[in-house]
Amino acid sequence: MEYIYIDESGDLGKGGSKYFIIAGIKVNNYRNLDRLINKSRRNNKKKIGKSNEIKGTTIPPEIKKKILKSLNKIDYESFIIVLNKKDRYKINYKNDNHLLYDILSSELAKLINISSSTEVYVDRTRRNKQKIANYNEIFKKNLNNPKNHPISIKHVDSLKYKGVQIADLISWSAYQSIENNNDEYIKIVKNKIMKTVYED
Repeated sequence: MEYIYIDESGDLGKGGSKYFIIAGIKVNNYRNLDRLINKSRRNNKKKIGKSNEIKGTTIPPEIKKKILKSLNKIDYESFIIVLNKKDRYKINYKNDNHLLYDILSSELAKLINISSSTEVYVDRTRRNKQKIANYNEIFKKNLNNPKNHPISIKHVDSLKYKGVQIADLISWSAYQSIENNNDEYIKIVKNKIMKTVYED
């Protein structure tokens, strides 16, 4: 069994960030991610404070770096898609940001090889059943899954899924690199594929 966790950084609005990032992390043992987050919370209670989850935007820099360094001690793969928002005109998304997110997620899926039954957990950005079904369809169709291993996709609250919190930290690290020219976090992530899509 394999497990994939997905989260994003930036925004898809006409203002805001210049870039939009989607990141995924794939592991064979989700408990490794759970243990990593639980240990970090246990060892840094005072610094993390009352925050209910690990997020790139809220926890202190030294804790983020420790988590990313610890991540390199386990077996994982990470995948990152970068969109420069000025290139949105190249995508036929019909001014529907949900559809744009789905299309970008399908680009992420193209980077991922499936070798066994897989559970995918996506940070919940929508509640409409049809929009969830649309996402699931396009994501599954674009995974590299030639043997048609079973794939299940769940849209979840990141508070309850430690793997999504790790995906958040990876997407945030990539965002700092691309948006703010700060590589100090993403360079810690050793096992990654990072691709800019729809660029000139």
